[in-house]
Amino acid sequence: MKRLLPIVLFVALLLAAVPGIQAGVVAEAIAGGGYQENLFNDSSSIGDKYASFGTNVKYYPSSSVQLAGAAQYNAYATYGDLSNLAAEASATVIPTPASSALTLALRGRLALRKFGAGYQLYDQLGSTAGANLSYRLTSRLHLQSSTSYGWSSYTNADYGSSRNIDASAGIHATLPGANAVAVRFDFARQTFDQPKSTEEGNGHVHLADEKNAETFDVTGLLVRFSRPLSARTGINLSYGQRQLHVDNDLTVLSYTIDYLSPWADLWEGISLSGTIKHFFPGQWITEFSAAYFDKDFVDVAEPDDDTGDTYWQDSRRDKLTALSLTVSKPVTMSNSRTITPSLSLGYRNNQSSSAFFNYEDVRGSFSVKFTL
Repeated sequence: MKRLLPIVLFVALLLAAVPGIQAGVVAEAIAGGGYQENLFNDSSSIGDKYASFGTNVKYYPSSSVQLAGAAQYNAYATYGDLSNLAAEASATVIPTPASSALTLALRGRLALRKFGAGYQLYDQLGSTAGANLSYRLTSRLHLQSSTSYGWSSYTNADYGSSRNIDASAGIHATLPGANAVAVRFDFARQTFDQPKSTEEGNGHVHLADEKNAETFDVTGLLVRFSRPLSARTGINLSYGQRQLHVDNDLTVLSYTIDYLSPWADLWEGISLSGTIKHFFPGQWITEFSAAYFDKDFVDVAEPDDDTGDTYWQDSRRDKLTALSLTVSKPVTMSNSRTITPSLSLGYRNNQSSSAFFNYEDVRGSFSVKFTL
């Protein structure tokens, strides 16, 4: 019954949406499934099959307002408690006229993610409010900036909740030959709730019950280049660099599941990525992506099974290579609605200074998106 509830909810939303589609509403449903060889991004190499169901709805009460909602449920075959529901609601308002060189967009978002009992430590609730500002200097040159405030709460955990302030500024230029270049500078200040830590010597750390708010800054640079290679093919390349500004002795508590840890983003280093997209005859679309990350993490403390309440401290540096290929084909039905089947394959290889995080991962999935 517990497994069926999200499916019943999905079907109810789907049936409710079909007869109510009107002008100003865009809705779609997505169903699919797949297999992931390494669920937890570590050397345990635990894999599982899963099924996925989701729905997205966008409503435009006017030309300057968008209200949106989305929900997705991922059901795992063997690790049922890892099954999770992710949902969000958002609103965007653009008070500036379309003819204006200055464009202001105000936005807000509320999101939640809920797991089964075995992984309820990672249940999250968060929100973000912010503004985007763009100024058109010329038809080929745009200035862009944004700012936002957000918070994220691990609702069933004593630690890991955070608050953050983000700001960015950049420029987007369209050059001769349909080349486009974008440069963006980022700044973020984040505060985490975590236990106070004290050094015990020999690389060990003791974590007290008392909470401690740790604040750190992140600065970053992103450079992106894109251009068409032909009438049917386009490419984009990106280079990113981020720098952490923290105390040298900062140590955070690391949860077991790496990618769900509240401190998974506490790294500095570089990223390189590229994507080639090609449109074949018959509306077949292929997209191939490659990415490389060199991440230097802050020190983390993990439970030591031999000493109980004593923890050991470890530094970590990862070099991650990721490849992915997606093939899709939108099909327009006689009622003007669209069905888009999609096949995705992915491979990741992570080499880490911490042997526990040395892993390979192969994943494959198939989904069908219905425009309602």
